[in-house]
Amino acid sequence: MHPFRVYDQTMGILAANEWHWWIAVVLTPATILTVLAVIGGYLFKVVKPKYPPRYKKQTPDI
Repeated sequence: MHPFRVYDQTMGILAANEWHWWIAVVLTPATILTVLAVIGGYLFKVVKPKYPPRYKKQTPDI
């Protein structure tokens, strides 16, 4: 077996491992932000209308 072939196989394995870690680095923050956005949207659209503010600002009659 040629030494460069062994080197290429080793580099291929390392590149696959490196690619795996970079996917995790990108997907983890995106997933966290998506979950927070869904929770925030639920609170804003569903929960907030159930509990209106206790007071309303006075609008001047024009």
